[in-house]
Amino acid sequence: MMKSSIKRLANLALLSIAVPVLAGGSGSGGDSDPILEKQESWAGRASDYQRRLDIYSRLSDSSTLGSHNTYNSEAYRDIDSYLDPQQKHSIYDQLRMGARFIELDAHWTAHTKGWPWQWGDDLLLCHSGIGKELGSLHIGCGLTDRFLSEGLNEIRDWFADIDNADEVIVLYIEDHSDGRHNELYNKINSALGNKIYQSGGCKSVPNTLTKADVLGAGKQIVLWKDGDCASNSSLRNMAFNSLGGMSRIWEDATTVAKISGFFGGAVTPSISASQIREEFKNGRNLVNLDDMTYSDGRLEAAIWSFDNNEPNNSGGNQDCAVQWGNGRWDDATCTNHHPYACRTSSGWVVAGNGPWTDGASACANAGGKFDAPTNSADNESLKAAKNGNSHVWVNFHDRFYEGAWQKGIDGEFQIRSMGKCLDIPGSDSNANAGTNVQLWSCSDQARDQRWTMDNDGRLHNVANPSVCLDVAGSNQNNGANILLWHCHDGKNQRWILDGTSLLSQMNASKSIDVSGVKSANGANIHLYDFHGRENQRWSFIAK
Repeated sequence: MMKSSIKRLANLALLSIAVPVLAGGSGSGGDSDPILEKQESWAGRASDYQRRLDIYSRLSDSSTLGSHNTYNSEAYRDIDSYLDPQQKHSIYDQLRMGARFIELDAHWTAHTKGWPWQWGDDLLLCHSGIGKELGSLHIGCGLTDRFLSEGLNEIRDWFADIDNADEVIVLYIEDHSDGRHNELYNKINSALGNKIYQSGGCKSVPNTLTKADVLGAGKQIVLWKDGDCASNSSLRNMAFNSLGGMSRIWEDATTVAKISGFFGGAVTPSISASQIREEFKNGRNLVNLDDMTYSDGRLEAAIWSFDNNEPNNSGGNQDCAVQWGNGRWDDATCTNHHPYACRTSSGWVVAGNGPWTDGASACANAGGKFDAPTNSADNESLKAAKNGNSHVWVNFHDRFYEGAWQKGIDGEFQIRSMGKCLDIPGSDSNANAGTNVQLWSCSDQARDQRWTMDNDGRLHNVANPSVCLDVAGSNQNNGANILLWHCHDGKNQRWILDGTSLLSQMNASKSIDVSGVKSANGANIHLYDFHGRENQRWSFIAK
């Protein structure tokens, strides 16, 4: 079982003794958490695997589900606030369900929160109910609407969960702050400043920006603030002022919208499950839902990769992904024979026929690269290129550890937030038994930074496959050194790659760790108690 699953099960157990601390949090003090159950279902797992596919693809090519007016939820409704809600769950729970586009409307308006002497104007999360064109009049805002800071803190708390350390979201601030950009910046920076990828000025999100770029900068949020450029220079340098090449649709399920439509006003149509599928197939990037919930089938509609109830590891030996006739994916036995999905400069080519492990060489012979689609439109393009082949291998597998789906067989182990890789000092010729390993700036040309894991969990160095990553003397204490040694059958050379960490098979509570959380070139690599923070978050980058 993956570490994240263990952690989630532990959280489920805690629900029976802990009252949710977030407004609108799921659960009511009992042991039922339907959102957790959704996360652990095939749809939750498939969505998680799918988000790993587009790390290196442009955000403007993504297929991303989000929520519209995320804050306007019945989870926060009271006698004066959110009387015409567009969501059922809290901001935190919408993130848990898979929303990766979050919208907060920030209004500078009056409130009566706290003691009377604390009343006044502040930045509130408010839905004016009459559209963005008149939103700055703040008509419809409640005197007890939530502070903007409360919504931002929910996002902060979601990111604090180590399961979300490799997630990236787009945060949209609809600006009705009446020019109070100093206050707006201070609120955003206080809660999320260390997570936000800097725009570098009043500009659009670059069409080339990837999630890997954001994570590589040690950030997790792309901030979009609409309207004119911010008067506060720090906010200007933090927020983008448009989505650039990203395309977006949303719906409006409010009663006010329905009344407006009845009297001939503009209507924003609802978005069905079938429309989600079609929008993503046709290249739409962002689909923002009202009433996002775990039970209406629209979350499943955003899954374009694995088919219903896949992957299921039937028979215990299905570890390689294949696109089958309907364009969706199955996990299959890797020794089966199928042609390969090869990406070339002109698009998809299907070539060769054999076991999954021969994909890289077969695609190289065809002038391409063994690859996997990264979004729904890309997947449709592969389906169209199959030339009558019903089953085609794609470059996605969990051969190293069940449930840890990834691309490629050999590649780098990188700590993205540091931009550094697991490395051997010096040149390839130093890849010998007894050589220490260290942290170093990643290099696409360095064979001594490339590793391949065999079926027993040993990590062989590509520069010299006869040596493996080894815990010196089978020492299980914190600080035990890690180096290269002749490959053997001992558990001190066997590792568990669970998608974000490298755990020792000697003791799965121990992880490969950068000593002292140092990010400088030459930092030592050793064994340490698993905690899941930055210096233990190893991402496998296929080469």
